[in-house]
Amino acid sequence: MSSEGKDTTIEVIEFVQLDTSFAVNPKDEDKVRRRYMTMLAEKRPDEARLTDCELLRAQNTEGETFALKRLRPLPGDTNSFSRRGREAALFEEYRCQLAVSQLRGFPKVYGYGVTQDGDPAILMEWISGETLLDAERLHHLPSPADGTGCTGHVVAGLALSVLQTLISTSCLDGIFIHRDISPRNIMIHASTEASPDILDTHLIDLGSAIFMSRSEATFTRTLDVWRSATPEYAPPEMLALDDRSYIEARRSPSIDIYALSSVLYEMYGGTTPYRLSEHPGANAFQLKTTTAPAPLVPHVPEDQPLIDAIMSGLAAAQDARPSAEDLFHRIASWQEQMTGHTIVLKQASAPAASGRSHLQSGYISSYNTPALPEGVPQRIDTGDAAQPESSSGKLVISRRSLLIGAGAAAFGVAAWRTQLFGLLADHGLNSYSWDDIAGIAGEIEGAASYDDALSIAVQRGLARSDGSIRDGLTKDIELLDGTTATVQLIDIYHDDRPDNGGKAGLTFAFTEPVAARNMSDSAMTAGGWEACGLRLWLSSDFAALVPDELLSHIIPVSKMTNNAGATKSTDSVTATDETFWLFSMAELGGTREASSFSAGYGYLASIINAEGTQYRYWKDHGVSSNGTPNNPTQKTWNGAQCYWWLRSPSPDCSEDDGQTWFNRVGPNGDVFHFATAATGDDNTTTALPGFCL
Repeated sequence: MSSEGKDTTIEVIEFVQLDTSFAVNPKDEDKVRRRYMTMLAEKRPDEARLTDCELLRAQNTEGETFALKRLRPLPGDTNSFSRRGREAALFEEYRCQLAVSQLRGFPKVYGYGVTQDGDPAILMEWISGETLLDAERLHHLPSPADGTGCTGHVVAGLALSVLQTLISTSCLDGIFIHRDISPRNIMIHASTEASPDILDTHLIDLGSAIFMSRSEATFTRTLDVWRSATPEYAPPEMLALDDRSYIEARRSPSIDIYALSSVLYEMYGGTTPYRLSEHPGANAFQLKTTTAPAPLVPHVPEDQPLIDAIMSGLAAAQDARPSAEDLFHRIASWQEQMTGHTIVLKQASAPAASGRSHLQSGYISSYNTPALPEGVPQRIDTGDAAQPESSSGKLVISRRSLLIGAGAAAFGVAAWRTQLFGLLADHGLNSYSWDDIAGIAGEIEGAASYDDALSIAVQRGLARSDGSIRDGLTKDIELLDGTTATVQLIDIYHDDRPDNGGKAGLTFAFTEPVAARNMSDSAMTAGGWEACGLRLWLSSDFAALVPDELLSHIIPVSKMTNNAGATKSTDSVTATDETFWLFSMAELGGTREASSFSAGYGYLASIINAEGTQYRYWKDHGVSSNGTPNNPTQKTWNGAQCYWWLRSPSPDCSEDDGQTWFNRVGPNGDVFHFATAATGDDNTTTALPGFCL
């Protein structure tokens, strides 16, 4: 039953073929098909659809949530060619989404396909939160004392977020323009607090967007297939679709500046600049080219510079409008003056390559859509080669996908439908900044329970619904000594913050050791992790090598360790607060049974097990502490498999030798059999730390 008490019908939507936005290895095709080709969604009545398209909140069989936008039949679809233009426009929307999918502020896109009903559809990320339109209607945004519109502070916060998103597209080897920025198409994240300096927003619905090389036309321009912009917010050039003289003007990024300024005008003043809804039948193009909008009245005198910046974007002539960068700096300057907080424009960088395939750029003939015209960036990918860049260093966007057919061989699908596969590569985390990742960690940290945290992690693509951690979630770090290291996400909501401060959101481990050092330069007659020299080195010299963009987000957590060395009591296991630490035996290999030790040594199990719980990533990969080799814990140093330290002392060896011994992971990945004195032995032993966000 729905919340209104009506029957809810769940519709099963099957893709009979799906053209993914990433390349897929043949051995992984079944996994990809299970994840993306069967969706469950609440069936919507015809009157609830968005004209010829409908946007559904869909889930796969693992409980992951997606947005599915599909083209639905109209009464005029009387033959196979009647909706060709609409199909082509939907594919053009997908092509634009591919261009910006890995940029912050846009939804990720996973593929384009045809459902069992013959409807083309786009599968993309579901963005949680509420639209600006809903936030304004429901009065969820701060209002000034007179109750009109929103405060200047929150207006500026939204402006800066959207402008940052628009500016980020400058990293692409082409020009991207949204062309329909409106309150309906700006999503504010549900986790956003009131009155931040910069809101957390996404631009959604790219149905009118355009992406083109900097010197050539696009399919959209050539065939004039576009959906009209929202008149209340659109600039004059977008309201003159019957006038071919405006074709070049409709390719300008200043379109988005005008539309955004119209949105900001309405946010601040409570009405749109021209109040077109109050004048049905008015000629919007003529009104916007001959009449200036009414001046905004400031809520407080200090808001005047913000108002001046907004009004500058509403110039009828494109060359009189500021650029996105200029408008950002004007509004940021005002926001900084009002709050005293420094606001930095993040420099755009090309998104990381997302996988390879050999499928040529262009339309698929089975969709009854024409080939891209000459001049549109096209190429045939070459296996596992790096993502090509133009001579300017900007990312070249093209189709880099694979056609997955459900039962293609059984149905005799032509060979071109199953093109050569490229390397399946998870997007990883390199396309995200540490600010982005820390934001996700904060969402997970704020969860009320592990189940709630897992739900967030699944939505963010970090975990599966069974709690397992997704592979490939690595990120490179350039240390300040010039070397490069890589870290791997190993768990969510696992580590305790000090003083009952809740859980850390995300835990990472370096994928390879960062140094070759002993636990102590001199023999330790007693004591454990808390007193060893390697712990001090990690928190001082090593931490100084970590770039501030990461270090500033690392949070301390409480780690349990035998800090006595030689002991037979779990009372020796005490807590220390850590930013970087080495892993314990239990965190790598899980619990040990007392019965697994020789007679008289069962007490070792309780001490080892008290030093934490196994991280999910190593559990997923079958790592055990039962004295067996483990492939996932085999690491290399200087090209050879190596030993690496655990922070867990060996209670019995420490007692036998009269000095503290620490456990190590051996070259074969065994986490139990290679304890040695804190000063090391004839073998080189390395340090592999972890940290939390």
